[in-house]
Amino acid sequence: MLIVFSTQRIQAQQTESQDQNPRLKYSSGISLYGIGPNAIGSISYDRFLTPHLNAEAGIGFIGVHIGMKVHLWGGSDKKWTPYMGAAVARSLFPAVAVDFLPYFPIGIQFVGDNQFNFSFEVAPFQLEFLSWNLVGIKFGYRW
Repeated sequence: MLIVFSTQRIQAQQTESQDQNPRLKYSSGISLYGIGPNAIGSISYDRFLTPHLNAEAGIGFIGVHIGMKVHLWGGSDKKWTPYMGAAVARSLFPAVAVDFLPYFPIGIQFVGDNQFNFSFEVAPFQLEFLSWNLVGIKFGYRW
């Protein structure tokens, strides 16, 4: 009897935690990306595999990207979480002399109760002839 009660209590706590943590409650999302890994803009799909680990793939005006982000406060019920990640982008145009471009963003994400999400990030970007920091801004919807 004690084991059954304890198991039910743990399950209730896990369900309550999932209802409070926006990364568990709304684990999937679609967003419009301004600048970001595709340099101009893109549309992306992302999914929280765990409250801390987020996978993302997208297609933009000049390329495609795929990557992962680690959310430092992902296990909490906070709506704002800082993150860092790694992605690779590939140009859709053979005229661009680089096949794969690494992208290492550091940013912050907001997930609201109304299923709205917003992210702001900065990432160093370097080609053989050019080096600068990219700023990514993302707005989207989560479910």
